[in-house]
Amino acid sequence: MDHSVVADLLAHPRVTETRQHLHHSVPKHDHLMRVARYSYLLAPWMGADRRIAVRAAVLHDLDSRLGTLTTHGAIAARVAAELGEPQEVSEAIVSHMYPFGPRPTTREGWVLVVADKMASLSDLSSFVGGLLTGRSLRVRKQLCASDPFYASRVARRRRRMLIGRLWRSRGRAGLAAS
Repeated sequence: MDHSVVADLLAHPRVTETRQHLHHSVPKHDHLMRVARYSYLLAPWMGADRRIAVRAAVLHDLDSRLGTLTTHGAIAARVAAELGEPQEVSEAIVSHMYPFGPRPTTREGWVLVVADKMASLSDLSSFVGGLLTGRSLRVRKQLCASDPFYASRVARRRRRMLIGRLWRSRGRAGLAAS
C-alpha cells in the first residue's frame, strides 16, 4: 500500500491513539490498517477513487464507542469532517455498517463496506488463532488496561460488584451505615 496517501492521517493523534484502543478484541489501529489495505486493493477493482477509499478506511471507526452498531458511522463521518476531510470521505464512512446502517451511495462507500467486513473476519481469525498461544488474551488484557474507555468500565464493574456483595451481606440498612 502507498502510505503517502494517508501519511498525514497516520501521524494524527486521533489515529495514533487507536493503538491503545480495543476493537473486535484486537487493537483498533490494527483493524483500521487492515481495512485501509483491503480498500487500497479493492478500490481500483470496484472503480472507486483509491485515495478517498483509503482515507475513509483509516477514519471509519474513530470514536465508534460513542455510538451503536447502526450510528457509529455517522459519528466517525462527523469526526472526518472535523479533521478537514472532503465530503466524499464522510459519505463513504456513514454507510460502512451496511446492511445494519444506511446503504452506500458511492463506490468508495461500497469499497469500505466490503473491506470492513473482510477485516472484521481477519480480526476474528487473528483473535481465535491467538487463543491457542495465549497471545490474544494478553493483548486484550493490556488494551483493556490502557484504553480509558474500558478502564472506566472495569472500575464501574468493580464498584457494582462491591455494592452487590455489600447488599447481599448487609442488606439496605448495612449499605446506609457504610
